[in-house]
Amino acid sequence: MSRATVDRLVLAGFILLSVLLYLSTDSYPGIAQKTSAKYVRFLAVCLGGLSLVQLGISLLRDGREDRLSLTEHLPRFLGLIAALVAFGLSFKKLGFFIPAAVFIPLVAIMLGQRNPVLITLTTIGLLAFVYLIFIALLGVTLPGPRF
Repeated sequence: MSRATVDRLVLAGFILLSVLLYLSTDSYPGIAQKTSAKYVRFLAVCLGGLSLVQLGISLLRDGREDRLSLTEHLPRFLGLIAALVAFGLSFKKLGFFIPAAVFIPLVAIMLGQRNPVLITLTTIGLLAFVYLIFIALLGVTLPGPRF
């Protein structure tokens, strides 16, 4: 199977998932319609919209049929999975922002990024975006550190 085919199948799956996620919010009870449903709808629209844009870009790209090779990148993939598990496990003790400030640069380095200025700016930008959207705008309480 080619990379383009896998890419398009995954993106179509994300679009379907976002539609189903959005539709599922209709069944939320009373007060959850004003709180949790807004948050889930926001996530569904973002996921679906970005997937749709990426699918359009993928369809407009040249028709290269590169074969997908999973074994070539297996150590990096397993490292990313291990980092994701460590990130998830650290939530309870350290909250969201401290592990994210470590996880984002670590993943950037694992994916081959070597520019420290770009890594720092990306990390700060992502954390600021999460703070503004989820805490300031939506009023979602993210886990905090428990020392």
